[in-house]
This record gives sequence, structure tokens and C-alpha cells, in this order.
Amino acid sequence: MKYIFPLFIFIFILSSCNRKPTIEDAFDCNTPNHFTKTKKYKDVLNHFKIDIPKTWKTSLYYDEYQSEIYSADTTKQLSETYIADITWRRGELIYNEEFENKIKQNLLEKKNLKIIQSGYGKFLKHKSYYILSVGKNTDITYHYLQIFLQFKVDEYYTFTSKIYGDEFVNERICASISLYKNIEFLN
Repeated sequence: MKYIFPLFIFIFILSSCNRKPTIEDAFDCNTPNHFTKTKKYKDVLNHFKIDIPKTWKTSLYYDEYQSEIYSADTTKQLSETYIADITWRRGELIYNEEFENKIKQNLLEKKNLKIIQSGYGKFLKHKSYYILSVGKNTDITYHYLQIFLQFKVDEYYTFTSKIYGDEFVNERICASISLYKNIEFLN
């Protein structure tokens, strides 16, 4: 009887160690967000479908190397919502120090952003890399979340969120992640 409690603790710790961290864990996204009255959008090159609220303004873009769906809730103030960008990209994505440095250098030098946190985790059952940075756009603070998901050897996805303002940032990050989890990969 006296060995049951330590055995239970050992099993709990062992099972926790085997669980791979997810992107949601990095932002403490515990409460799922549900979107009502959605419309299913398919990217132009037929790589993915995603449910987006009907009231959001949504645009599609493509060229021979990428296919993108860009969407935002224009019924709210920009400081109360976020801009979502889901892009399929052709090309090889290799997670290594060079990859991380290139992403960070782009954010720091070209976009003039400050990196808050970054790391690896599972997203949609795929190994992924995320990076969250912050900057200013005409006196408005915005947070910029990028998730890179290796899908196939020569294909990957980027999920990008721009969150304007300083209030409820984490909640809007989690809402955007919840939106991205609605994706359906077509091939």
C-alpha cells in the first residue's frame, strides 16, 4: 500500500516525459476556440482547405512556389482581432541553426522586430518551429507569430498571425492557433 503513491508519481512523470511539447503548450492555450458561421476556403493550387468565419475579409494569392489564404475580421477594431495568413510553400525546410538564424535575422534587420520567444514543438502532428516577435507599425504595437510546419520533403506551410495592440495578446494568439488547427491538407 505504501508503494502505490510513489509508483503513481513515477508513472505520471514518465508519461509526461514521453509527451512531445506542442505549439499550444508554448502559449498556454488550454481553452479551444470555436468559430461559428464559417465558410470553407480552398487555396488556388488545391493543397489545403480551411474554415474561416464568413464575416471575415479573405483573399487568395498564388504563384508557382506558393499558395496563400489571407484573412482578417474587419468587423472589429484592429486592436481586438488579428490577421491570419496560411501559406503552402514549395521548397525544402531544414530545421537547424542556419534556418533559425535566417528567420531571426530577417525579423531583426528587415522587419525591425524584437524576438520574444521561439522554439520547436508539434503542430498538427508535424514537427514545427515557432517564433514570436514584437514591433511597431505607425505607433501601434503588434505581435508577429510565425509557425513553420514541415509537411513533405519539398513542401512546408507557414501560419502567420499579426496581433495589433497590447491587450489580450495571448488570447488572440491562441485564437489564431485554433483557427489554423481547422486546416485540412489535401495531398
